[in-house]
Amino acid sequence: MTQTQSNPIPLVTVEEHHEAFYVWNYAVRKGWLTASGNTLLHADSHSDLALPRLRRPLDSIGDLADLAEFTYEELNIGNFIWPSVYLGLFSRVLWVRYRHKLTEGGWQSIMIGTKNHYKTDFFTASSLHATPYAAATDVRRIEYSPVTTQECIKTDQPVVVDIDLDYFCCNEYPQLPVLEVETTKAEYERFTHDPYHFLRIQCGKVSVIARDERYFFVYDDFPHRDDQELLCSPIDQSQVQERIIDFINYLRSYSILPPLIVICRSVFSGYTPRQHSSFVEESLTQQLGELYSLQTFSIQDLLPASTVERNHHLAA
Repeated sequence: MTQTQSNPIPLVTVEEHHEAFYVWNYAVRKGWLTASGNTLLHADSHSDLALPRLRRPLDSIGDLADLAEFTYEELNIGNFIWPSVYLGLFSRVLWVRYRHKLTEGGWQSIMIGTKNHYKTDFFTASSLHATPYAAATDVRRIEYSPVTTQECIKTDQPVVVDIDLDYFCCNEYPQLPVLEVETTKAEYERFTHDPYHFLRIQCGKVSVIARDERYFFVYDDFPHRDDQELLCSPIDQSQVQERIIDFINYLRSYSILPPLIVICRSVFSGYTPRQHSSFVEESLTQQLGELYSLQTFSIQDLLPASTVERNHHLAA
């Protein structure tokens, strides 16, 4: 039985989680969502609360095409929430995880502000006292709490629901295909002979290979990348269903009627196993559809045509 609502709730499916930043801001511009005073209910195996370092400030974002460009060029899957907080979109954030450490929990007051006058580098603090940013004026304060579905939430604000499929079925160590980027022979030789090459000391596991007189950087170069047994390990579908039902009951028990729902697949990043993602997504969407009246979209439906064409071209 659906909860009482006058209009269908927009449900937008995105491929990777930084696209939620675009969806939330698109929703404000389309009148689906108020520009401030919202609570974010972030159901995810990961907090996604890293701080971004930007090349241009948030207040430089223009039309939808520029919003899309900012999303794809400036943000990543782990740092898109704090920019939304800094813009004033959310004043409370609940991170729902299936299990949390016992030491976590309870509302915490956190401030976010910018470190530089360009407003491209950020800090967070529980108090400005005894920090280098005591005189900061462009500071926003939020209430934050990690919770499970067994814990009570209290908020009088609209609750934007944000769900990563890896909440129900997660690769803690994503199994990605081999990631290769072709380079020049000169750069291949420079990397081979330079123990302080920036890719050695600042990035993850990187190596170089030569193949048929062509040269490649190989990223995330771990032995498990070719382990098909790990890539195809089965999941307990009954356990996934139990987690989905548990989460739906959580929404129902607190009478959460969101103005917007975002579902993130997290398949390209590898956190949701590709071979199981359709089952998880279909099961979750079905359960949400039984709770709410929904109007479904994909991220492609919301992006400007020019951005969709660009993304297709880059992916080809």
